[in-house]
Amino acid sequence: MKKRLFCAIIGAMLIASFTACNTQGGNASQATVAEANADQNAAASDDIKDGEYDLSFSKRDADSSYDESAAAKITFTDTSAESSTGSAEVSGTTVTIKAEGTYIVSGSCKDGKIVIDADENAKVQVVFKGIDLSSSGSPFVVKSADKVFITLADGTENAVSDSGSYSETVGETNVDAAIFSKEDLSINGSGKLTVNGNYKHGIISKDDLVLAGGTVSVKSASTGVEGKDSLKIKDTDLTVEAGSDAIRSTNTEDTATKGFVYIQSGKLTLKSENDAVQASSLLRVDGGELNITTGGGSDSGKTHTEENFMRGGRMNMFSSNSDSTDTDSAKGLKAADAIKINGSTIDINSSDDALHSNNSLSVDGGELRISSGDDGLHSDTTLTVNSGTIDITKSYEGIESGEITVNDGKISVKSSDDGFNAAGGNNGTERQGMFDSDSSKVLTINGGYVYVDADGDGLDSNGVLKICGGTILVNGPSNDGNGALDSGSSCEVTGGTIIAIGSSGMAESLTANGQCSIMTDIDSQAADTSVALTDSEGNVLASINSTKQFNNVVVSTPSIRKGESYKIIVGGTVDGADSNGFADSGKISGGSAAAEITMDSESYTNGGSRMGGGMGGMRGGDMQPPNGDNPNGMQPPNGNNQQRPQF
Repeated sequence: MKKRLFCAIIGAMLIASFTACNTQGGNASQATVAEANADQNAAASDDIKDGEYDLSFSKRDADSSYDESAAAKITFTDTSAESSTGSAEVSGTTVTIKAEGTYIVSGSCKDGKIVIDADENAKVQVVFKGIDLSSSGSPFVVKSADKVFITLADGTENAVSDSGSYSETVGETNVDAAIFSKEDLSINGSGKLTVNGNYKHGIISKDDLVLAGGTVSVKSASTGVEGKDSLKIKDTDLTVEAGSDAIRSTNTEDTATKGFVYIQSGKLTLKSENDAVQASSLLRVDGGELNITTGGGSDSGKTHTEENFMRGGRMNMFSSNSDSTDTDSAKGLKAADAIKINGSTIDINSSDDALHSNNSLSVDGGELRISSGDDGLHSDTTLTVNSGTIDITKSYEGIESGEITVNDGKISVKSSDDGFNAAGGNNGTERQGMFDSDSSKVLTINGGYVYVDADGDGLDSNGVLKICGGTILVNGPSNDGNGALDSGSSCEVTGGTIIAIGSSGMAESLTANGQCSIMTDIDSQAADTSVALTDSEGNVLASINSTKQFNNVVVSTPSIRKGESYKIIVGGTVDGADSNGFADSGKISGGSAAAEITMDSESYTNGGSRMGGGMGGMRGGDMQPPNGDNPNGMQPPNGNNQQRPQF
């Protein structure tokens, strides 16, 4: 027993002695750092999963602490570089870090370079403490390591800039960014960093990229910030001005687990010629503040046209929408699979779609303020709004997808064509002919507050339109080629309050299914006119203010009863009406009766041209009244020659 105890003590002493010997010669901090790395990476500070996507931040990602007394020091001048450790080799103004540890860099150099070329298991922390590094190539390159952390020291300003042209590789990979990494890269701290990507890109990781702190400003000739396998952002004040995409993740080989962008928090100001945020799989936003401008903003949006509208002087009722050949993408938020908005305040001014998903899009919170040169929200397959505020002040089509469901939230849409459009394909390219319908296309409103001001159809579905709940206000078109409501097969109401006004030429009634509905033509009314449905005692049941000329009203509320009488009052003042003129109670003063209605059945219809669908697919003024300037007596959509782009 004594011999075994003695041997154990001697063994422990030898191990301690061996460890001490290996921490000499400028590497004294490395064993400590390795132990800290193991502890800090053992668990995640934010254990977040989304299906197979790991959105977690490790504890080390956001940990900007370091022991300055134990760290190695690297100092640059315009003509030289100095290192306090043999683990950072110096050749002129190039410093190559070869081992795990913490390295503090400072100074200024007009042609300097930091290279990380460490063991594949090494974790390297590089503290930027007042460094201003320009280079004839890339000033910061990670060739090999397990993970590299750039820490922006508190109170410091740092800058890196590459040159306008260079040729450099790591293995078979081209180096083309001011900060370039083949391995996992994290940026944290509370200092400032300015990155100038004069050649192509600003910050690029060919693996995972994490931004977890600091104030980071990137200006790039091409992409601003990219994490190929993933890009995760939290607690960062990030500003990007990019010649192509602002931030993105680009892995298309393993989209089941990679290629995602996750924004947990922070402040992002993104200005890009192309997409602001692009993900090759999932794009998820949980919080923070985003301010986005793409392609010069909504005033630079592409033009839209209904091609093949006329052939030989006759209307072509079976034509499809034709898209231009311009394939440039300048979308605000774009994902190849799914976009999930769970929070955040998002301002987007985009020449292209503000939000675009090739598959699904969901909004479960947050506040979206959108001005778009094309669609406000677009998803090829499904689009769901469960909560949050969406304010689309300018768009071609406001909200478009194959299947649209609104369960709650507050939505306001201004569009030059359809407000809501349940259609198929990539940005509505699967257009239906005048008499076509597709029952797989469904627009359902179950709740929330929805306001639409559309020059095309207000609520449009190439298949089924369902009103099941909520408050829905529609200022539809003044031209007779569209309607406030438009469905391809059926348009029914089972609940909620809806009042929709517009032209009568293509007006569609609601099919009552347990809740009464009214559609009636009235004398033409001017813009800025109030419209209210009142009961026999003068109580307001639903009201709206017009934004354009109209002569048709569609209304349904739970308060309408069979056998009762009602009036449509125009031009009065509605007590307690909101900014859109809506109230569902109170009284109206002044005005005149435009229609008197007795509900002999669940559905009252007087005027319009359609009942319950069957004429879906018309777009943007497909049936304008004769125009003296057109020898065929027809007028193209909206009276001009606009063209809808390709996406």
